Amino acid sequence: MCLALYLAAVKRRQELSQSGSDGRKVLLKYSVELVDRYAEMSATGALLFYSMFVMSTRPELVITIPLVLYGLFRYWYVVEVLDGGESPTDALLADWQLLLVIGLWIATCVWALLGVHL
Repeated sequence: MCLALYLAAVKRRQELSQSGSDGRKVLLKYSVELVDRYAEMSATGALLFYSMFVMSTRPELVITIPLVLYGLFRYWYVVEVLDGGESPTDALLADWQLLLVIGLWIATCVWALLGVHL
């Protein structure tokens, strides 16, 4: 849920910073700084809840936590510096480092889960 809130906040942030409140009247009630704080809190929650879930149910996946952290940092970099993020799918497909970290996360999960059962 926190990851979805993070992506939604970033999407609204980009909409607000690129076109102001022209697209939606509700954006008049928000500032870029406020939506940034929402995104930061949501990203922190996503990392915290993912870490707690992994440590309590699948401790072998603890090694994936740094990959998740890097993925969140990289996505925020794509938004802030490369001005992406209004479409999370486009941001993902346009950035090789995001694709790489997701591929590494999947490979690490498979390796850790299958390695336990071998």
